[in-house]
Amino acid sequence: MKMFATKEIIFAAIIAAAMIVVSLVAVPLVVAVPIPGIRNLVVAPFFGLFLSLALVRIKHPATLTLVSFLTGAVQTFIAPVILVFLLASGIVTDLLRYFLWRDPQKPAHVIITAGVYMAVMVPFGAFFGALMAGRTPLAALLTAPLFILGAALVCFGLGALGAFLGVKIAREFKSISLVK
Repeated sequence: MKMFATKEIIFAAIIAAAMIVVSLVAVPLVVAVPIPGIRNLVVAPFFGLFLSLALVRIKHPATLTLVSFLTGAVQTFIAPVILVFLLASGIVTDLLRYFLWRDPQKPAHVIITAGVYMAVMVPFGAFFGALMAGRTPLAALLTAPLFILGAALVCFGLGALGAFLGVKIAREFKSISLVK
C-alpha cells in the first residue's frame, strides 16, 4: 500500500479542521437533547460535504481513516470517546469502500461512502459512548435499536446530501484546476 503524500496529509488536516469547527459550533446546540444520534444528525450534511471533498482529492484507500484520526485526535481533549468512534467509523467505511468498489472515485461511490460513514458513526458513537462515558446505560441502548437505526438512516441521507453538494463543488474546482 502506498503512503500518503505530504500534500494529501495537509489537505486531510484542512478537512479535519473544518469538521472540528462544525462540531464545535453545532454539537453544543443539541448536547442536552436526549435523542440517540442527534449530535451526528446536526453535523451530517457538513461532514458529508467535507468528506466528499477529501475523497475526491485524496486517492488513497485509507482517506477516511486519516481524516477521522486527525479530527478525533484534536477532539480527544473534549472526550477520548470521540477519537475512538471516529476512528472506528473511518476504518470500517474505508474497508467497505475498498472491498465494494473498483472505482471508489466515481461520484456515486463518493456520495454513498460519505453517507455510510455518517450512518456507521451513529451506532459506534452510541456504543462507545455508553461504554466509555457511562452516560447511557448499555442495556437501555441495546433495547432501543430502532432509534439507533432510524438515526443512522437519517444520518446516511443527510451525509449523502452533503456529499452530493461536495461532489458538485469538487467538479467545479476541477473545472478551474483547483483540484486534480
